[in-house]
This record gives sequence, structure tokens and C-alpha cells, in this order.
Amino acid sequence: MDAPTHSKTIEFDRMMAVPMFCASLLFLVFVAAAVQEFTSETIYQSVEVSLYFFGLTLLMFPLFVAEAVAHWWIGSPRWKMCLLRSLLPPLRLAARDHDAGHTMWLPMLGWREVDDDLHEEVERAFSGPMIVVALMILPLLAISLVWHYRIDIGQYPWLEAIVETGYSVTWLAFTVEFIVMFSLVDKKFNYLRKHWVDLLIICLPLVAFLRVLRVSQLLRLQQVTKATRIYRLRGLALRVWRGIVALDMLSRLMRLEPQRRIELLEELIGEKEEEIEKIREQIAKLQARIDAKAKPSSPQLAKSTPVEDTEAA
Repeated sequence: MDAPTHSKTIEFDRMMAVPMFCASLLFLVFVAAAVQEFTSETIYQSVEVSLYFFGLTLLMFPLFVAEAVAHWWIGSPRWKMCLLRSLLPPLRLAARDHDAGHTMWLPMLGWREVDDDLHEEVERAFSGPMIVVALMILPLLAISLVWHYRIDIGQYPWLEAIVETGYSVTWLAFTVEFIVMFSLVDKKFNYLRKHWVDLLIICLPLVAFLRVLRVSQLLRLQQVTKATRIYRLRGLALRVWRGIVALDMLSRLMRLEPQRRIELLEELIGEKEEEIEKIREQIAKLQARIDAKAKPSSPQLAKSTPVEDTEAA
């Protein structure tokens, strides 16, 4: 890549870092609002309002596509990655630069080199707030249970709205953390394998929302029957999601225990040893290739020696 293109890419990345971060976060807020409104059990529940927020997310797609087109126009090396990311706008929240892909912009940190130090720093920054968010699920679950068995839901709709807003904030926090940490690691599959519970927390409300939305649009049943099926699907998904969040909270609290920390560090040592073993295998293969190239030259030297001896005689 020539110097002018390199300079334009860096300049455009720095100009768009904050606006696109805010746009991605706003996109997630609209998604959270759409899902909350659709899964609400209060008198404020409205499918129309949910579809309104869903429509706002659709209206934001051209913004992310426009950024990809701009990177293509100036010749950014990673414009194709930007175009793929525009299909899933939340991933723009913690996108790497479009030049070499070695740096990332994050709030309060600015542009930083993506390495193990940044990963550990961000992980520490998330650990405290995420434990607070995970603990927040306990009073929400308690209120929901008391509400379900002891209190008439019609008496305190404002309290139920607060509870469900708390669930939305929980989902939003888990989603932001997952996207940022996923963007920082190089071994994406290993991260997904280790944090599948977090991924389930993020995806389950979305899958339930899209599934129920499809049911409400495609089925041509009587209004009462259709509404009953939709509410059953919605309620089941919400109960499963709350249980998964509670399990994740327990998992996060267990990580604070010394014994659990030792186990995690031992797992980290095992991973590093596997990486070292793979590096040694690569070194051995390269050394074997070097040795294989060097072997044919030895017979030629051996053959040249008798000729020189004969000429001397």
C-alpha cells in the first residue's frame, strides 16, 4: 500500500472511531428496547413499539454500509472486513483499524495496540462492573418470583417495567463485554468455546424475539390462539434466559475464589504449553526443510575432491 492511502486510512479511522462506536452502541440500545418491549408482561407491552425500535435498527444499516464504501473508495486494505461487519453492526463497537488491523480504539483508552497487555487491562476493567451487573439479577429474580406468586401484576406495572428494564441493561452489558473481549482475542473459536454461556445469554432473547416475530407475521390463526402461542414462547424464553444469567453470575463469583483462580491459572499454563509445543513443531519443520536443502550440496563437494587430486598429480 502506498503512503497516501496509508495516511488516508489512518486519518479516516481516527475521524470515525468515536461516531461509529456511539452508533454501534445506539444500535444495541435499540435492539435491547425492541426485545424488552416485545417480552414485557406489563400493561405497557406493545408489539407496535417493539417493531418501531426494530425499524430504527434497520434504518441504521446504511450508516455502516456507507463507512465500508468510504473505506473502499480510499483504498483501505481491510475494507472487505468493514463491509462484512456492516452486516452485523454491533461488531463495529470494538473494530480494529482498517490499515494493518493491529490497533483498536476504546473509550478512556484511545487507540491502543492489540496485545495480551490490552486484553488483560480490559478484562480487569470489566470484571468489577460485570459482577455488579450479574448480581443485579438476584433482586430482579426475587421480585419476579414474588410478583408471579403473591402480587397481582396489574397493581404495580411501574415496578415490573423497572425489573424488565433491569433485564435489558443486563443483556446490554453482557453484549458489550462479549463483543469487546471477542474483538481483542486472536483465537476466536477458543473464546467462543470458553464463553458459550455469555453467547447464549446474548443470543437467546434475540432468537426468541425473531422466532415470535415470525410466528406473529406468518401464522393466519384466530387472534386469541395466535396471542396465546406467542405469549407461551415469549415467557418460556424469558424464564430460560433468567436462569442462564443466574448461572453465569455464579460462575463469575466462583472465579474470585483462590482455588478457582489457581485452576484458571493452571488452565492458562496448559494453553501456553500447547502454544510452545506448536512453535517447537514449526521450528522442527523449518529446520528439516533447511537440512533437506543442504544435503544435495555435500556429494558435489565430495566428487570435486578426486578431480583436484588427479590434476595435482
